[in-house]
Amino acid sequence: MTEWTNTILQGLLLGGLYALFATGLSLTFGIMRIVNVAHGDLIIVSAYMAYWLVETFSINPFYSLAIVIPIMAVVGYVLQRGVLS
Repeated sequence: MTEWTNTILQGLLLGGLYALFATGLSLTFGIMRIVNVAHGDLIIVSAYMAYWLVETFSINPFYSLAIVIPIMAVVGYVLQRGVLS
């Protein structure tokens, strides 16, 4: 893969990540009327958790998502019920 193709691909992936952050903020502020900026922090924590699983256990990054997503869903649910509601 050439250098410019890699740069374009990385830019698109990073732009998609920023779009996810913006969508979460838009939903939180616009629809739910709750001031909550923790979703960005939770996304970063889950990314580091997936990275740690891949590096520590040498598993496929897609398999790490099967572990990280349920854990972070429970954390998000507990935060929603315990802190925001």
